[in-house]
Amino acid sequence: MTRTGFGVIGAGIVGGALHAQVYHDQPRAELIAICDLNEERGREVAERYQVQHVYTDYRALLARSDIAAVSIATPDFAHREIAVAAAQAGKHILVEKPLATTVEDADAILQAVAKAGVKLMVDFQNRVNPPFMAARASLQNGDLGDLKYIYARLSNTKYVPTRMLPWAGQSSALWFLACHTLDLACWLLADKPKRVYAVSRSGVLRELGIDTQDFHIAIVEFERGTVVTLENSWILPESEPNVFNFKMELLGSDGALYINTSDHRMVEMYSGADHSLPDTLGLIRDADSGRLSGFVLQAIARFVEAVVDDAPVLATGEEAALVTRVLTAIEESAREGQPIELD
Repeated sequence: MTRTGFGVIGAGIVGGALHAQVYHDQPRAELIAICDLNEERGREVAERYQVQHVYTDYRALLARSDIAAVSIATPDFAHREIAVAAAQAGKHILVEKPLATTVEDADAILQAVAKAGVKLMVDFQNRVNPPFMAARASLQNGDLGDLKYIYARLSNTKYVPTRMLPWAGQSSALWFLACHTLDLACWLLADKPKRVYAVSRSGVLRELGIDTQDFHIAIVEFERGTVVTLENSWILPESEPNVFNFKMELLGSDGALYINTSDHRMVEMYSGADHSLPDTLGLIRDADSGRLSGFVLQAIARFVEAVVDDAPVLATGEEAALVTRVLTAIEESAREGQPIELD
């Protein structure tokens, strides 16, 4: 069996634990190289997945002729330079969400990809998350009638900005989380936003030394009339049973649909010292093999199929660039206190 070479740039929480796992496990993929600014971390991931080549300069990885495609799993704001270079090197590209945190960066990536003729996929993994796939099928079947309103809440406990992400001060809950729910809204509705109005507040995280907003609340009006509320916070208490709180409500002319992925109560675990609601969908580790399964890894596997089989990507660069443009408008609206019209 012919195997296609892949590389991972950014060996942190997502790149090192998820992207590398998929390329290691997929029978038609071969994980050729890992790149991370932290060489020790890169070598730890390489050892875990039996990877021979470790780099601290992504350009050295991109220069390899045996690598056909790469994952870019660097922080939110650090995608443009690497993605443009990857396209110029003729590599197919999977970028972690969001594609970019400025419209200029997103456009530069799209232009480089179009010029090079390579594939670009953005890892909007919730498109293969079973509850949202079921919601989309219900909408396509007309079960809810004319969809009028979506409420989407995706928030994290303080653990994420204070301990999980060393670069939290260069991002926000809006960029880290709302990119998921906004993409879901566009995907579920098969429609585009036309106007946003948003508010944000700061203080809690800044008192902790992290210079970013505590939360954003945004109202997004779509072209065909549906209204979507996005709620994203980074200041939930760490006593919550999960690090994330993810809920969505869809209200139509003929019905409603409620999704709760964080407080699912399908599995509840209570120990002498703590309690939790274990994940049953996203990342499930097989105790015997150590392998992971779930929709989070399935999304990355879709990129392997796009490269090896020329299958469609899960989320296109153009779709992701729209998310960047809308989130930028949300930031502007929160800053100016005025609605922002989208072109």
